[in-house]
Amino acid sequence: MEMDTMAVTEKRRRERRVAYSVLCRIILTIVSLSVAAAFIRPALSDYYSQRISESDRKKLLLASLITTENARYQYFLGLLDHAALDRPGTEKAIGHYLLSLKSNPTDSQSWIAIAKAYRDTGSSKEAEYAMRKALYLDKNIPEVIWESGLFFLLENKQTDALRLFRRYIDMVPDEQANVYSLCYMMRVEPMSILNNLIPPKYPYYKSYLDFLIAKKLLNESIETWKKIKTFNPERSEYLRYADFLIESGETREASAVWDDFTKNFNIMEKRPSGGMLWNGDFELPIENGGFDWRIGAAEGVRVFRDRDIKWTGFASLSVNFDGRSNPGISLAYQIVPVTPGQKYKLTGYIRTEKITTENGILFQASGHLCSPFVKTTESVTGTTLWKKIDLDFTVPKECKTVAVSVKREQSYKFDSKISGDAWIDSLSMTQKNN
Repeated sequence: MEMDTMAVTEKRRRERRVAYSVLCRIILTIVSLSVAAAFIRPALSDYYSQRISESDRKKLLLASLITTENARYQYFLGLLDHAALDRPGTEKAIGHYLLSLKSNPTDSQSWIAIAKAYRDTGSSKEAEYAMRKALYLDKNIPEVIWESGLFFLLENKQTDALRLFRRYIDMVPDEQANVYSLCYMMRVEPMSILNNLIPPKYPYYKSYLDFLIAKKLLNESIETWKKIKTFNPERSEYLRYADFLIESGETREASAVWDDFTKNFNIMEKRPSGGMLWNGDFELPIENGGFDWRIGAAEGVRVFRDRDIKWTGFASLSVNFDGRSNPGISLAYQIVPVTPGQKYKLTGYIRTEKITTENGILFQASGHLCSPFVKTTESVTGTTLWKKIDLDFTVPKECKTVAVSVKREQSYKFDSKISGDAWIDSLSMTQKNN
């Protein structure tokens, strides 16, 4: 009987030891899992979120469940639902954005996203509040300013939009053209752009004028030039804008810009009585723009002002052909305002030395921005002393400008490569009595 009692006691001791051992293992397992979870959860959620695509939202949902406090997964889910482009999807997106903002209320991207979603559901007040909240949180981040400006522009709040875009281009000057294009696409009033969007500094006005010229927006450019003039623009800016006006057919405006240019840079030019050509004696440096001569370029041709050989004054226009090419080229040409339907006389002097081929130097008058007409003189070749050349022509009734050129036309005969030298001087153009 005593033996049985001892056996029972020993059995109970073994059972207690086993139970204790199992309990310790369970506790150790729980502790280990808890410790591991602290490290594994972020890794798991990142694994699933980084591999998400629009067609695989299960991984993103799993990532959000594993790390419920991570706001970006709800934000991503919102983006996916919002991309569905239907009202149920947009409303679901708002729910996800709200959960994201609950976890991280300082995330401007989530505020921007929910503002767009609210706008798409017609909740304008909520949308504006959310966008202003994003702007408040990150008012110095260009991307946030851009999103806010675009939002208010779409909401027809142009005053707010232009104020924001003005800050944006002040922070990111290289983006000016994109902002201007957006505003014109959204039909913002041109004067509103000029007065409320462009920072009142010369580089910004200049960039805006670049945009207007590229888009051929003539009326807007005229108002912008008035602003630019107050900053005393550089020489090249005057010429570039005068060229734009000339090519737009705005002869009167171009003449005003040209007059300002010559006065501001003290360019004095004495024209012959009744003369219409600028710098016809080639006494002044050639500006290559505006109403001055524009020099052509071609392989094997060199055009320059020569101070040694001239008909009058102290310079002429000289050209050298190196004999290795057969160019057709306007050596120099000038745009000249004229009266439609009137008769004109072009006079000049040419000297040549060993000009080869039958196609030498000639004068030409042709229509500019009007129905085509071309009048040319005979070409001068070989070696000649100073020779007076005249050209009479009548301007078509719709022509307001003509191009006066010193040319060499391409030859289509064998052995047509041209060599030799020529000089041109004392070009003038006068209107004849009808």
